[in-house]
Amino acid sequence: MNFNCVFPSCSYKRNSIEEKEFLNHLKEEHHAEMLDASKKENMPIKTIEMITVSNSKVFINS
Repeated sequence: MNFNCVFPSCSYKRNSIEEKEFLNHLKEEHHAEMLDASKKENMPIKTIEMITVSNSKVFINS
């Protein structure tokens, strides 16, 4: 899959990687931001991860 990280301060863009690789990026680079969102929105951090992954997927038309 192709990913373009949705966090404004991040320039992470990768093509043809597995979702688990992008999850590793999120956990290493954006854990604090996701934790803040989790608390602010009163949602489990896993839900925040799922939403972030979904919003970061890039679909390229062929």
